[in-house]
Amino acid sequence: MQDYLRWADPDALRLLWLLPLVVALYLHAGRMRRQALERMATPAALDRITAARIRRRRRIRRVLTTIALALLVLAAARPQFGSGMRRVQRTGVDVIFAVDTSQSMLARDVTPDRLSVARQTVAALMSRMQGDRVGIVAFAGAAFLYCPLTIDYGAAQIFLDAMDTQVVGDPGTGIADAIAVSRDGFEAAEHQYQHLVILTDGEDHEGGALEAAREAAKAGLTVHVVGIGQTRGEPIPEIGPSGEVLGHKRGPDGKLVVTRLEEQALKEIAEAGGGVYVAASDGGIPLERTLAALQSEEGRVVGTWQFKEYEERYQIPLGIAILLIATAAILPDERRRSA
Repeated sequence: MQDYLRWADPDALRLLWLLPLVVALYLHAGRMRRQALERMATPAALDRITAARIRRRRRIRRVLTTIALALLVLAAARPQFGSGMRRVQRTGVDVIFAVDTSQSMLARDVTPDRLSVARQTVAALMSRMQGDRVGIVAFAGAAFLYCPLTIDYGAAQIFLDAMDTQVVGDPGTGIADAIAVSRDGFEAAEHQYQHLVILTDGEDHEGGALEAAREAAKAGLTVHVVGIGQTRGEPIPEIGPSGEVLGHKRGPDGKLVVTRLEEQALKEIAEAGGGVYVAASDGGIPLERTLAALQSEEGRVVGTWQFKEYEERYQIPLGIAILLIATAAILPDERRRSA
């Protein structure tokens, strides 16, 4: 198989242009040395120092040193040899997170509030993903595709951080609409590798969620549900422009509006959608269980890359350079011989 040579640091090869300067300096130093000897040495000493064999050793030493310097430059440029092509496939699944942004998600029966916990859960799941595309649907009384499917988790996180209860103008909670919009956000031909994760307190005011989950499952889409909140009930705070609690929401009769986690309804939606239900109040359990559900299949091929494999070969010029330097160092010196 044919080998291919490349340089990992080709800029280092520019140092080879300095070699002619090194040679010129060698020659100049030799001339200066000879002139100094002619002025200072006796004729007999000059003949001994400039004998032919001595001049030959000097030339050999200079040649060896110059070649060694060139080889050191080549080693610094890191020559690499490669042969053949390697093909790598990357697989993953498509995941859309449908986040409930209705007013009930402001309830503080989880810390700091339900919507913040939902956002934190999505962010934690995305931080554990590799090769999966993610998207975000925001829903309340209506739903829309807030962030289309992307492999850019950083961009998805920007959308997630900006999500609040004002992104959807319609009041209420329509889980069926969230499922329908999420289905449109996927590529229809790839449903077997697609997951929908609904994060909500389950107060479905519009109805039709069970049927929507069943239809999604028939199409190959897996629907998971993460329940946010507590079943005991919690009043809905009214938040001021600076984030302060101004009071609590009241109904037409003046009574406090209490919101509860509708856990049983959410379990039924997850079962109808062929997915899993987890409760965010369970600490770290929902993250691990949801992640396991998303990673339960190998996934579709999201990319194929071909690349040439290379192996470092800088050791060859480096080893030869060291050998040449050692050889030049052990050549007999005329001063040692004359001593």
